[in-house]
Amino acid sequence: MALPQYSLRVPVSQLQLGMYVCELDRPWAGTPFLFQGFPIQNAHDLRTLQETCEFVWVDRRQSHTVTPLSASLSAGAQAKTYAIDYRDEVKTTEPVWREARAVSMRMLDAVKFGKELDVGEVRRAVGECVESVLKHPAASLWLARIKQRDHYTAEHCLRVSLYAIALGKALGLLPLELEELGVCGMLHDVGKIKVPDEILNKPGRLTDEEFRIMQAHTTYGYQLLMANSEVPPAAVDVAHAHHERMDGKGYPRQLPAHRIPFKARIIAVVDAYDAITSDRPYSEGRSSLEALRVLFEARGTQFDEVVVLAFIQLIGVYPPGEIVELSTGEVGIIIGFDAGSKLKPRVLIVLDASKQPRPERVLDLARNPLDEQGRLVSVREVKPSGAYGIDIDAYRAKGLVVPG
Repeated sequence: MALPQYSLRVPVSQLQLGMYVCELDRPWAGTPFLFQGFPIQNAHDLRTLQETCEFVWVDRRQSHTVTPLSASLSAGAQAKTYAIDYRDEVKTTEPVWREARAVSMRMLDAVKFGKELDVGEVRRAVGECVESVLKHPAASLWLARIKQRDHYTAEHCLRVSLYAIALGKALGLLPLELEELGVCGMLHDVGKIKVPDEILNKPGRLTDEEFRIMQAHTTYGYQLLMANSEVPPAAVDVAHAHHERMDGKGYPRQLPAHRIPFKARIIAVVDAYDAITSDRPYSEGRSSLEALRVLFEARGTQFDEVVVLAFIQLIGVYPPGEIVELSTGEVGIIIGFDAGSKLKPRVLIVLDASKQPRPERVLDLARNPLDEQGRLVSVREVKPSGAYGIDIDAYRAKGLVVPG
C-alpha cells in the first residue's frame, strides 16, 4: 500500500473534525465510505470511522484542525501539555481584551444615542482578538470568563466574539473568515439596545407581550446594521438569524435549517453558552458542564450538531477557570490539563473541606491524584462561576503558576 508522503497514522480515538482521511487500515471495499479519501466533516463521519476502523492515515496537507497534526498525532508523539503559566500570556493578551471591551462599550453607546457606529474600530479590535486567540488560545479563553454584571451586554458581545473566533478556528476557518466571524459576534446583539431595560433586566418570567418585544431585538439589529454600509453583510445576517433553529421553530422568521447562515449557527451556540453560564437578573449562571449538556441535548433541533460537537471538544469538560469541588470536599480552580488526560485536570486548591480559605496548592489529578493524607482524589462536582465567592479574575491577576 503506497501512502502519500505527508500522511500520518492516527488511532480513530484521536480523529478530529477537519482531518483528511487518505487511507484506512483495511480495504475500502466493504466499508461504508463512497470515496477513497475524504475530509471528516461531521459527527457521523467520526462515528462511522470509529465503528469501522482501529486506525487510519491522515494527509497533513489537506487537513484543517485546531492543532498541527505533526505535533499532536505523529506516531509516538507525547501528549501535549497546555501552557499553564499565564503571566506572560496574560501580559500580552489582557490589553487586547480590555481595549476590545472598551470598543464594545463605545459601540453600544453609539447605537443607544443614535450616533454612527464606528465599524472600522470594531474591525481593528476584532483583528487584534483574532491574533490573540491564534497565538494565546488558553489565555484568551481564560479572559473570556471574566464577567462584570454592570457591563453585561458589552462584555457578552465581546465574549461571544472571542468564543466564536476560537470555535471558527476549530472548524477550519481562515484568518480573514475569523475576523468577519468575530465582527459578527461583536454586533450580534446590538438590537437589544432598543429593548427597554425593564424587559431586559426583569427578574421574573416575561409576559407574552414582553417576550415578543425581546424577540424583536433580532429585527432591530438587522435594521440598525443594514443602515450602515460598512457593516459586513454576514454581520447583518447573523444579527437577524442567530435565534433561528435547525428545526425551523426559531425567530424571527422560522427559517428552515438550510437557510440559516453558517456563521449564525456558530454564533447561536456560543451565544447560548455564554448566556447559560452568566448571572442574569432572572437566573443564576450555571456551570460550563451544565451549559455544554444543554447544548448537547439541543443538537440537531435548536443547534447545528457539528458546531455543538466542535464547541464541546474545544471547551472540554473541565476548561481552565472552572471552579470544581473535589471528592475531599475541597474547592479549587481548573488551571490546565495534558491533552491525553482531559478528564484529570490540574487544580489549584483554594478552599478546604469546610469551604474556608486555605494555603493554595496545585493537585495534578493525572500524575499525582493524592491528597495530603494519601487518599485518591477526583472531581466530585463542577460549580458555576463565582461559587463560594471565588473571584476568578483575582486569581488570574496573580498568574496561576504551576511549579516545575
